[in-house]
Amino acid sequence: MKKLAILFLLTGVCTFVNAQENYFYLNWDINQPLTNTDWLGATSARGVKVGYRVFIGSERKFSAGLDVNWTTFAEYKPTETFEQTSGAITTDYFNYIYQLGFTASGQYYFRGENKESRFLPYAGLGLGANKNDYSVFYNIYKEKERSWGFLARPEAGVLVRISERRRLGLMAVVHYDYSTSKSNDYNYSSFSSVGFQVGIISMQW
Repeated sequence: MKKLAILFLLTGVCTFVNAQENYFYLNWDINQPLTNTDWLGATSARGVKVGYRVFIGSERKFSAGLDVNWTTFAEYKPTETFEQTSGAITTDYFNYIYQLGFTASGQYYFRGENKESRFLPYAGLGLGANKNDYSVFYNIYKEKERSWGFLARPEAGVLVRISERRRLGLMAVVHYDYSTSKSNDYNYSSFSSVGFQVGIISMQW
């Protein structure tokens, strides 16, 4: 009975998705940290964001969806001496932040009088959670602190349909991320960044 219920649920979800106008996307994500930049302030080009969104209503003015992102921040630091209980270590080192985020998001699309326009600008907001791993690599040693936090992500972007007869399109987005993920060891009471994304979308309409 349980397997039958799951089968009906999956069938219903697939039917709903196929019946709605929607799109999938895959974006390259470039990010600039804004918090505690003395510890790590380098721009990261090692980010990816994927997601799925479904339009609400036939006019395609609103959509809702799920987004997942991951980014690696890294910065080289010159030689420094670290005092420890067992002695001192003098070495250069790298600071890293490994970031993974999950959000549920909503978007509003600014549609003009031309409903068939290939350009679809929008503004949106994502709310969810993220995990930050704050790490230091020096010599043969590694230190790490992991922290989960609430994530808020306002964004503005544009969808561009390559041609009227093709479902493939382009996407460009600017976003601001604020997370309550903190690290006592590395002096983070929160973490924020600003980013730019560009990628491809598969449109189902």
